[in-house]
Amino acid sequence: MTRQIAVVSGKGGTGKTSLAALWGARNAKRPVFVDADVDASNLPLAFRHTLRERHRFIGREVAVVDQAVCTECGVCTDLCRFGAFITRENGDGASYEVDPLACEGCTLCSLACPSHAISMVPHESGDWFVSDTPYGPLVHAQLSIAEGNSGKLGTQVRRAGEDLAEEENRDLILIDGPPGIGCQTIAALTGVDLAVVVTEPSASGRHDMARVLAVIARLGVPAVVILNKVDLAPAQEDPIRLAAAQHGADLVGTVPFVPELPRALAMGTLIESPPPGLVSAMSVLWARIWSHLPD
Repeated sequence: MTRQIAVVSGKGGTGKTSLAALWGARNAKRPVFVDADVDASNLPLAFRHTLRERHRFIGREVAVVDQAVCTECGVCTDLCRFGAFITRENGDGASYEVDPLACEGCTLCSLACPSHAISMVPHESGDWFVSDTPYGPLVHAQLSIAEGNSGKLGTQVRRAGEDLAEEENRDLILIDGPPGIGCQTIAALTGVDLAVVVTEPSASGRHDMARVLAVIARLGVPAVVILNKVDLAPAQEDPIRLAAAQHGADLVGTVPFVPELPRALAMGTLIESPPPGLVSAMSVLWARIWSHLPD
């Protein structure tokens, strides 16, 4: 049976991606890696990888005006609450075009157009990829510039990861989720076997951890908490442990602040030559995390 573990955080900058990369790279199960943070896909920065597949992602439909049929009545621009129609004045009147970045794909204009000059067409919103790494396959994605993130692309990379795990007979999918509690985080968490919440020792870290734990609880997913950079504010450990317990999650371990880690990540040596002490810490934490997986 393939297990799915999602690593998430209530806020950015907690070290979620770095810890997920270290866990996965040294896991004997050689998981399928899924980077569900499609706004800022960082797992590919941690691993040396070779692109295997590239796929276009159709995230929505947008309106398109057939100028040969349009009677320039202006009904579309009057009805569009998103201001997606661009009016171009000409000598004979006006013509109407659609700004695809402003169009929300609600279809109202296509339904209301009296001359049936507006149709909805698929719109490419980004790309998703399958890459090979020395530690297992990686599924990742990138939204196009100015595209909204509804969670659909995150769901797409998760499905691709599940298909890949089945094809290659791999029994673990490790998901690097986005920070926060938005739609994309929900897409990364829904239906997983365990959520690992990485937080940091600060008031904002504790607050945002509690918010994402509340979402996880509503989804019915078991969760554990990792406290990263604990030695920066040791007094925060007990309040964070208590806040996690209030949401039904155990604080399964802590990770010290490692000043060399950002440089190792920037230089691309985090996995091959991790800072001293991190590997043993990750091994202990992984065993504790695995013990919390439901039977």
